[in-house]
Amino acid sequence: MSKQATTSRKGLSSDSTALTLPRKLFFALLLLQLFNVLTLVQQLHPFYLVFALAALVLQWLGYLKTRNHSKRAQASLQALTQAHSTKILPSWLILILAISGSVVIAAAGKSLGLLASMIHLLCFAYSLKLFEISQRKDLYQLVVLGVFVATTSLIFIQSIYFSLLVLALVFANFYLLLNFFSPQRRLASELKLLAKLSIYSLPFAIILFVVFPKLTPFWQVPNVKSAKVGLSDRVKIGDIAQLALSNELAFRVSFENETPSHAQLYWRAMVLDDFDGVSWQQAGQRAGQHHYNRYYGANKENAKPSANVSLIGDAIDYQVIVEPSFQSWLFALDFATTQQGNIGQRDDFALFYRGIISQTTSYQVTSFLEAILAPSLSQQSRATNLQLVTENNPRLLAKAKRLRQRFQNDSELIQQVLTDFNQGRYFYTLQPPPVENNSLDQFYFDTRAGFCEHYASSFTYLMRAAGIPARLVVGYLGGELNPRANYLSVYQRNAHAWAEVWLPNRGWQRVDPTAAVDPERVERGFSNNLLQEHANLSDSFFSMQGLGSMWWYQQVRSQIDALDYQWTRWVIGYTGQQQLQLWAKLRAVFTQRQSLGYGLFFLLTCALLLVYFNLMQDKRHHQDKIIVIYLKTLALLAKYSLAKETAMTAQQFAQKVNRQRPELSASFQAITDSFAAVSYQGLTNQQYAQHLKAANRHYWRLRWRLGLTRLGIKN
Repeated sequence: MSKQATTSRKGLSSDSTALTLPRKLFFALLLLQLFNVLTLVQQLHPFYLVFALAALVLQWLGYLKTRNHSKRAQASLQALTQAHSTKILPSWLILILAISGSVVIAAAGKSLGLLASMIHLLCFAYSLKLFEISQRKDLYQLVVLGVFVATTSLIFIQSIYFSLLVLALVFANFYLLLNFFSPQRRLASELKLLAKLSIYSLPFAIILFVVFPKLTPFWQVPNVKSAKVGLSDRVKIGDIAQLALSNELAFRVSFENETPSHAQLYWRAMVLDDFDGVSWQQAGQRAGQHHYNRYYGANKENAKPSANVSLIGDAIDYQVIVEPSFQSWLFALDFATTQQGNIGQRDDFALFYRGIISQTTSYQVTSFLEAILAPSLSQQSRATNLQLVTENNPRLLAKAKRLRQRFQNDSELIQQVLTDFNQGRYFYTLQPPPVENNSLDQFYFDTRAGFCEHYASSFTYLMRAAGIPARLVVGYLGGELNPRANYLSVYQRNAHAWAEVWLPNRGWQRVDPTAAVDPERVERGFSNNLLQEHANLSDSFFSMQGLGSMWWYQQVRSQIDALDYQWTRWVIGYTGQQQLQLWAKLRAVFTQRQSLGYGLFFLLTCALLLVYFNLMQDKRHHQDKIIVIYLKTLALLAKYSLAKETAMTAQQFAQKVNRQRPELSASFQAITDSFAAVSYQGLTNQQYAQHLKAANRHYWRLRWRLGLTRLGIKN
């Protein structure tokens, strides 16, 4: 038993005993409350943030006022260390604040949403709780509330770095509690105890994470107020060039086998087939319609290819981990299939999530890169993809008529348009000159400088004007390979637009006019000219031509990104479907007779080890019984204004009891002697039993005397 056991502990009083907060602990409580709330700062309403800050300031001012009063009243160390022992606000005012605040949060629940309302209620209770720390249980509740507030932030941000930050806050909260109830412990001893408890709880946490059913939370609703990230469902020339300046991560991909070449990495997000002369969007969007592939039902288990797709070539299996976009579309290579019930597929073969992607989401995909999409085209689809607004771009319309007169074969006409792009002094740039009213005519014939959407839009318009069904596809092109973990990172700067044309017996064919203007963009990524433009236009110090181009920075970032990816893949991306697959594998393993024998042997070994350790520690556990009696006696005396001060040893406190309550001296001295014997002497089992019997007898005798005194009976 350590020497610290002989010193008093402020937390030894019972839950109903008045509690005083040491100065350092009070400062730590204020600081931790600030940090815990800051983890949710992006989710909290400004009004609450003002209230939380005001509560902290009020607590600080109240402490200063009480401290100054204590200085004038008594210039002693005890007065200073127990300065914050009075309430800042009366109980009736705290009750009024609690009721009124809850009513306001409930009234705002419709606009905030269920999840945000619950979070505001939790944080509001956390801010109010600091005003009523008068008993030990209040401190317990405050620390637990702080842990809940900090861990709630993981609903919104689950990166490994933020998770480590939250873990550090949880440790700090528990360390504060441990420090209060064991103020004489050294820092190393307290940290060692916390680490030991964490290691003990880690296996249980892992088992719960792997085995406990992963249920969809009832509060997971779309956050309509969150800013949408990435591609838009309405595109006009110039939009993607602006998005290409962003270095934000869009999604990550890991292939089970060999990674396809850069020129094959066309990540389809949306198909835009409705052009109003200015912008592209999905057909039926104005009327609020959505054309989803009926073959992919909500509870589909065995996904099969659409009847309008011919699968050719090898299948490619991969996992996609998409970042929160607050949109619903997903990203995949053509032609994509998936067996996840929360993913659907439109008639244009684009995947979508059944809901809003408000947090990191993973899904498994199988793609057939050589598949023929829609070998036959319905009359409705043909009409949609030939729809044209003829008033805005008369010169392109006239050029399409000349091309059709010259080329009767669709493939030859397409090749001629690409040749014109390649030989017509067109320029691929992130800063295209402005055009009036988003005119495709002005771009194609006059400025001749643009980004991918400029070329894809004008090409699609020419195809439709020439009588070839065509549509615009937006998504991403390429990706950045991380060699340490062998996965691709696709950033917003990889956003891209291309065209699809429908040819008889060949279906929808991808045609990328960008390849005719800047082949390096398709084959390798950004060309040197584009990299320089990106660096000039981007304000980020970490741009591809800035710090990001340095070798050492690339190595460090690659290692950090790989670590974050593995965390996201195996922890954040652990879905209910993966859990079911794991259960099926475990069930198959344990149904085998040999495996069952190994499992029983393992469990029996663990049980024997537990019994052995319990027997080895039996003596120490028995010794704790006398310690418990001593601590119970201290708590009992504290109820009768006989509290043990921090700096007092056990014998000094016994002398204090003898002076103030001599009728209790004999019993308490006997308990103290037993406590000291257990702490510092090597007792035999017989000696220990005698001390335990004596301590227990004197404890009940002392309790009886105090009870009679309380009733006014002298003894």
